[in-house]
Amino acid sequence: MPLISENVLKNAEKCKKFVGKVVLSIDKNNVLDEQMEALIRALSNVAPFEKDFEKVYGMKPYDYFMNPANRML
Repeated sequence: MPLISENVLKNAEKCKKFVGKVVLSIDKNNVLDEQMEALIRALSNVAPFEKDFEKVYGMKPYDYFMNPANRML
């Protein structure tokens, strides 16, 4: 496993904040339907520093935030 630099960690946190805000703004009642999930997936794919997020958390931002335990920031 490659070393994760401090810069990669910062970038991953920026990505996490971006996607987290998207999820919280769309999913106010904690109930996602298919259209909302598709919107979150599309926005997660264009999130800044997605590759750094994947290095740190081992999964894409969409997969991380679709786990209900990870939605709370």
